[in-house]
Amino acid sequence: MLRYLSSLVLLSLASACAGVHNAGTPVVPGLSVRIDQPSRPDTIVYQRSVSRDGQVTDAGTRTVVLHTVDAPEGRQLLEVEQRFPAGNGQIVDTAVSDLHTLRAVAHRSHQPTKTMRFDFADSSVDGTVTSIGTPHDSTISVRQGIGGAIFDSNVIDLVVAAMPLREGFTTQAPFFIYEQGGRVMMPVSVRERISAPFSKLGRRDVWVVDVGIPGVPATFWIDTRTNAVLRVRYDVASRNTSFTDERITPLLL
Repeated sequence: MLRYLSSLVLLSLASACAGVHNAGTPVVPGLSVRIDQPSRPDTIVYQRSVSRDGQVTDAGTRTVVLHTVDAPEGRQLLEVEQRFPAGNGQIVDTAVSDLHTLRAVAHRSHQPTKTMRFDFADSSVDGTVTSIGTPHDSTISVRQGIGGAIFDSNVIDLVVAAMPLREGFTTQAPFFIYEQGGRVMMPVSVRERISAPFSKLGRRDVWVVDVGIPGVPATFWIDTRTNAVLRVRYDVASRNTSFTDERITPLLL
């Protein structure tokens, strides 16, 4: 499946890259991001749990695979495939970003009830959304204005981890969310630096970062030494529910 999805993404890279100019320019002016280039596909597994009305239940795992892609015109891209449970099925999301800026280039999502395909240009995103079996498949074309360079919210934790986190750090960053009309500005701020325990990794020195996702505020625990995402939590206050993913793959020090 990974090879199949990569092929689908590669087919669209030529057109997607052709529509993006100044690819090396930071998404947020004056804010550089840094992500280590994986020399080979890197697989990271997170244990997922759901807390609802005070009751915590196991919800399977989220698997993240990162690898680089050589694109037209010499661009290097980062492809991130994520798999996680959804009801009685599984969601497979693939996000492609510029390796050096994490600017969104393409996105594919395969869900039990729909598929989504998006390609990003300078100021807009084009794609399709296909609903599956309701009672038959139906596809709509999508064009949304994004007002310039943007990050893909599907890899929001990786984007935040790549920022120059420090005491007092704060910024506003644009992320793409199709369901909210395209460009969504989100505040990102370091709350504190602490030593925190993790079930598989022991105690680690981390940045605790707050991200203002509309309706679903998030908290990220980012390792200060490796910039690895160790834990993420999304709070859905309207449902008195939170989702937590905690890294169980050992760190490569």
